[in-house]
Amino acid sequence: MSDVEPLLASARQLRESGHADAAAATYALLLKSRPTQPEALSFLAGHALRCGEFAVAIGHGERLIDADPNNALAHAELGTALRELVKSASAEDALAAIVRTQPHAYTSALHHAHLLERRGDSRGAVLGYLRSIKTAQLRGFWLAEDSTPPWLMDLVRHAMKVAHAGRRGLLHEVLDGLVARYGRDDLQRVEQCLAMYLGEIPTTYADPRQKPSFLYFPGLPVAPVFERGSLPFADWYEERAPAIREEMLAVLADASAIQPFHHSLTEEQRESLTRGAAWDAYFFDRDGIRFDERHAACPVTSATLADLPLDHIRDHGPEVCFSIMRPGAHILAHRGVTNIRSVLHLGLVIPDDCALNLTEVGEVGWQEGRCFAFDDTYEHEAWNRSGRTRVILLADIWNPCLDAAERAAVTDLIVAIGDLNQATAAAPLA
Repeated sequence: MSDVEPLLASARQLRESGHADAAAATYALLLKSRPTQPEALSFLAGHALRCGEFAVAIGHGERLIDADPNNALAHAELGTALRELVKSASAEDALAAIVRTQPHAYTSALHHAHLLERRGDSRGAVLGYLRSIKTAQLRGFWLAEDSTPPWLMDLVRHAMKVAHAGRRGLLHEVLDGLVARYGRDDLQRVEQCLAMYLGEIPTTYADPRQKPSFLYFPGLPVAPVFERGSLPFADWYEERAPAIREEMLAVLADASAIQPFHHSLTEEQRESLTRGAAWDAYFFDRDGIRFDERHAACPVTSATLADLPLDHIRDHGPEVCFSIMRPGAHILAHRGVTNIRSVLHLGLVIPDDCALNLTEVGEVGWQEGRCFAFDDTYEHEAWNRSGRTRVILLADIWNPCLDAAERAAVTDLIVAIGDLNQATAAAPLA
């Protein structure tokens, strides 16, 4: 018999005999070792509600809903407690404390945001509404009328309206600052880019084969593979290829810092992206993070990369690596996130029967010592059908058709979008 069962039996006996306070104390003791025990949470939430301790009732109710999401009684009692709490002068502080300690408490977060809005804190309200909506929807709630409690429907609809408009307003504030810095004439395409991202105007692709998963930048020439003339550094870059290749061979011989290209994914997830054999990498930069020790280990490569137009965007880019396809590897068809960048490949070890294939465009063959750049928002795949390892130096660079002001402005805009997304991220599932 576990230590929980005697406490549970005692609490039930006290409850059934009418000793509610003693039962509550026993259930509270039980929660110290079993913090998500549904019966204890349910009783304590209801007991606190009956005693007028609305914040306590809400705290227990939110924990119960997190443990038992489809508990209709828990949702109803939570609603009652929230409606009572918001009448008090201490409601905002009480709800802030609940949301701080229970990030999953999306209904409390919604009401806290509403209080912020009523007080005039529009930014805080927008952020709170966005967090609560994302957290609820991640758990299958507030997706439609049938997943929203009727007593909450009006507030959820209001929150969605305010959140949508507020998100647009926050990003337009960023754009206004950029226009003031660089001038409206130089940022016309950036303004269109944001309007498309926000759904204010339809997204119209210059080439329907382009479908970025995140951000489309309009007005750029159609270029699945960029003309060599648009890469003014190409000759110089290729002159460095032999020295870069020597450093790459040393990396391959050591292999201690080589990892799967998608190392953060599970083996099953990687298999949905790559078949046949491994796709490995030696990363110099990823998601805007520079790996100094790997740059130091390859000084010629590092110095060369420093002179390329890499797309440095905090938390986003560039991605730079020795991309290593083992014999038999097939990188399945996929798309990149945005056409503001292009992906630069420099061939280092290129066996026969290796290729990059842009769907509906055609195959592009690598050559040792030669470079090319392509727009990875076009669906593409790659394969190594040889018996040898294929290696290239992969680097994300700016789309060569963006000018300096546009690069600077879109950098700030993407960072602002990332900051907003991070500030309003849904509380993860337990």
